[in-house]
Formats: sequence, structure tokens, C-alpha cells
Amino acid sequence: MEELSAFTKLPWPFGSREEQEQREQIYAKEDSYPPELLEALEKNPELLSFVEGYLSSDGSVTGGLTEEELSQDFPLLLQYDARWGYAPYGDNNIALSGCAPTCLSMVVTALRKNGDASPNVVADYAMERGYYQDGVGTMWSLMTEGAPDFGVRGEEIGLDKNLIFARLEEGSPIICSMRPGDFTTTGHFIVLVGIQDGKIVVNDPYSRERSEKLWDYETLEYQIKNLWAFSLL
Repeated sequence: MEELSAFTKLPWPFGSREEQEQREQIYAKEDSYPPELLEALEKNPELLSFVEGYLSSDGSVTGGLTEEELSQDFPLLLQYDARWGYAPYGDNNIALSGCAPTCLSMVVTALRKNGDASPNVVADYAMERGYYQDGVGTMWSLMTEGAPDFGVRGEEIGLDKNLIFARLEEGSPIICSMRPGDFTTTGHFIVLVGIQDGKIVVNDPYSRERSEKLWDYETLEYQIKNLWAFSLL
């Protein structure tokens, strides 16, 4: 009997039988996929459809922002969206490495209400202007020095509950660079987009599930490394 891979022996924590079959089809061609992509799938089942389409993608962008997304106050854009997730960014692709450009894309889209700054556009800009450093990731300076090129101002602010709540209540989204914790085991960027029932509404570009829950400030506080509030120029 053929030996199953280490990945297929792992329990699948969520999903239907159809999703399990998708997963089995992926691991039947395990050697064709980058190991880091399969590892990402095991940690985040939301990547299933993206991984399934990986082998048929040529890495190109296949679509921009929709009218529905442009009409929302703060659209949730996911870095692993097939429209742009396969496009290269840094030493990988937007799906695995593009959390910062996707966050800035959400901010620009929310504030300017146009589709000129989709995640792939911001990612290309970051690469061309040197805001991505190999082995490190996206530089924090993208949020302050790069943001004006998209018509928004990014201001580094202090980690203070009253200040954060005040900025969110006035409609200023806040991008946070995160430490390992609920959102990442290495490093990550998320967007704080509002207050609801005394808790913080988060747009996590790597997880629809985490974006659908409300977060206590105290839960987020110790995980935030730095943060920037945004407004129109």
C-alpha cells in the first residue's frame, strides 16, 4: 500500500466531505506544490480553494475590485483571493506574503472609494519602490512614506486604548503590525476598522473567520508591535 504523506495523515479540522476530497486531490500531487503552500493550508483551511487552483495559475492577476467592495465602508480583502493571490510578491506570492499591501489596499479603497489600489497594485508599488526586504518582509515605511502616493496619510500613533477608539470612531482605519499570537506565528498586518459593542472590528487579510469576530482591546494590545492611523490627504 502506498505510504500517505505526513500532510495527509494530519486531521482536517474543518470542512465538508467535498472539501476533504479537494484536499485529497491536492495531496495526490503533493510534489507539485511548494512545501510552504501546503504548510499554510494545514494551518489555515481557508486556503483550500486557492491551493486547489495553484497549479493551473500562471501567476497573473485575473480581476480587480468589485462594485460591491467599493460600496462598502471597509471591504474585507483577502490576500489569498484568486484575483491577485497568485501574483508574485517578495520571495513568494501575495497569498502568503502580501498581508501589508492587502491591508493598505483596504485602507485606500475605504477612504478613496475607487478601485485604483487593489492588493496587486500596492504589492507591485512596494516591490518597485523598495518597501519589501528579502528575509524580512514589508517595511513599516510603506505605511508612512508610501501611503501618500495612494492619496492617504499614514500617521504612526501610540498604543493607547483611548486614542485608538477615538480614531476608529472618527472613521480612521488603523493598520497594525502584529507579534506572534492569535493572528500569526511569525509576523502579520491587520486593519482595525471600527468599534461595535465596545469591541474592535478587525479586517484580517489572511482570515475571514478572524474578521467575523469582535476583539477586546486587551486581547489585541499585547500582540501589536506598531500601528498607523490613516486619513485622506
